[in-house]
Amino acid sequence: MLRRILDETSIERLRLSSIEPMDVTEDLLARFAASDRLARHFHMPLQSGSDRVLAAMRRWYRTEHYAQHAELVRKCLADAAIGADVIAGFPGETEEDHRATCDFIEQLPLTYLHVFSFSPRPGTPAAELREPVAEAIIARRASDLRALGERKKAVFRTSQAERTLRVLTLNRSGEDASGPWTRALSGNYLDVRVAGRWPSNRFLNVQITGEKGAHLAGVAVAASKDSTE
Repeated sequence: MLRRILDETSIERLRLSSIEPMDVTEDLLARFAASDRLARHFHMPLQSGSDRVLAAMRRWYRTEHYAQHAELVRKCLADAAIGADVIAGFPGETEEDHRATCDFIEQLPLTYLHVFSFSPRPGTPAAELREPVAEAIIARRASDLRALGERKKAVFRTSQAERTLRVLTLNRSGEDASGPWTRALSGNYLDVRVAGRWPSNRFLNVQITGEKGAHLAGVAVAASKDSTE
């Protein structure tokens, strides 16, 4: 499907919203490396860094398998964003499981996390599981994971200093002490504030000049025609 879209359309950027670890193959990554129209962004659901919890969730993969695919992305595409979903407080999750998850994520080349607090959904097997985790404990574990995700994101953001990123402008702008800016999203899923006011849905090449809080800041060095992602 990706090959046909690239061959038969003029769409300037394609972004995969989520992809299972098993689908992240060398062939797929080679296609991403060969085309600047494919956003270098892989969201690979993890859910837990404990093999015991993964088994309880009936996930087919285990941590070793997940790590191999995450490392493959980093090996083939050094600048790619790699994100993961993680669930805090799955029934039966112990403190040891939670520590294993945090330790595992620390070792992975992830660049951000989407953290969810477990809540039972009627009609699902998980809703019938015993050993529910107390809400206060779930909240604390989710907070730990979100803090870890922010640290990962900050490290990746800093690694992009002085690079030129191709970004898509969004319909959001503002102004600070340095002047007006326009919010944009890079191919590798970074929030960029581009100096000046720009129309939305425009691709720009932006030289990154620094960081402003949770954002990168930069100046446009070239622009292409208007387009949507």
